[in-house]
Amino acid sequence: MITFLPGAGAAVPGVLHGQDVAVDAAAWTVGPEPMAIYGSVEGVADGGFVQVAGVALGPSGMIAVADGQFLSISLFAADGNLVATIGRQGDGPGEFSSIGSLVSDPEGRLFAFDNGHQRMSEWTFEGEFVRDTRLTRQGSDRSVAQVGRFGDGRWFAREFERVVAAQVNSLAQDTVGFFELVDGAVGDVLTRVPGGITTQIELGGQSMGRGVLLSPRSLGVVWGRCLLAGTSDTPVLRLVDSTGGEVGEVNLMVEVEPGREEHRSDWIAAMLAMVGDMAGPQERMMLETLAEATPMAEWVPFASDLLVDDLGYIWAQRYELPEGGAGTEWGVFTETGSSVGTVVLPERFHAVGISADTILGVFTDELGRQDVRIYFLDRGGDMATRPMPAGCS
Repeated sequence: MITFLPGAGAAVPGVLHGQDVAVDAAAWTVGPEPMAIYGSVEGVADGGFVQVAGVALGPSGMIAVADGQFLSISLFAADGNLVATIGRQGDGPGEFSSIGSLVSDPEGRLFAFDNGHQRMSEWTFEGEFVRDTRLTRQGSDRSVAQVGRFGDGRWFAREFERVVAAQVNSLAQDTVGFFELVDGAVGDVLTRVPGGITTQIELGGQSMGRGVLLSPRSLGVVWGRCLLAGTSDTPVLRLVDSTGGEVGEVNLMVEVEPGREEHRSDWIAAMLAMVGDMAGPQERMMLETLAEATPMAEWVPFASDLLVDDLGYIWAQRYELPEGGAGTEWGVFTETGSSVGTVVLPERFHAVGISADTILGVFTDELGRQDVRIYFLDRGGDMATRPMPAGCS
């Protein structure tokens, strides 16, 4: 359900009743083979990737892909041919230290945010460098992790998650802020949401800080001129507009599972299987002891990522036990939070954008090599656009 807060404005007709529309996302199918591949893991075509740090769509079907390892951006035509490679490692104009996000706008401009240099580089999709803008921030030494753009043209900045100081054998949870971003200046807070949980444990007479098992993380995705934000273990997400105005909250209809000791046992078994024969008996015993001493979060995260597609459906990527990775199953929800089913994506494929009939994402092969792919999404003829919450259109 979606709850509208006092002063947020009245709900437009249809928003509160969107869940009454008969939709079965479980009947949606994803094509067995990609429609297009950008970059190649086989070394046949131009532009293979080691670590995709961002993907952005450009004019005339162009696609920009940032490689966080090579610290460069590849520009592809719609047919998959490499048009240009821009940027490189360095401190000069248009050079990168660490690429945090890649964003395009309707005017055909491309923005690459460097969260190492804390600056934004602007380019054209023809590969021409335009300018650098260094971020400024008052009253905080906490760096920005990524930036994003609302549908009305405004920008936001999202902080890095951090390890929070905790007392021995106690838990502490981070709080992550989303802020207005105007001409490179990080301004007023739009919203704050819970982040990761850390702890401090004593082992062998030594104290150490570490993340807890099943730790949540902050989530945030643009929805028109709004931000849908929350934490991965709580399916109640806040909705604020691009100026920080409270619009409401969306309660995704999904069950959240409590953390149990069998989750720890399964996790330990998975870790031991992963190290295999690389670790001797002493190292394996130390790993087991450390795992047994690591506290668990109270709840298993319900999602590892969020997207809103071009028709207005909310997609939540299932958190995969026991390792805690990102699963192939995505739960699909209406604008009211009502569940309409689950869509299974190809193995080792992570979606980054979903249109009415395609899914754009990053594929990783068994050796860790990556490319960007587009798959066809068949919604069974149901192509109706969901109504957007009042204040977000």
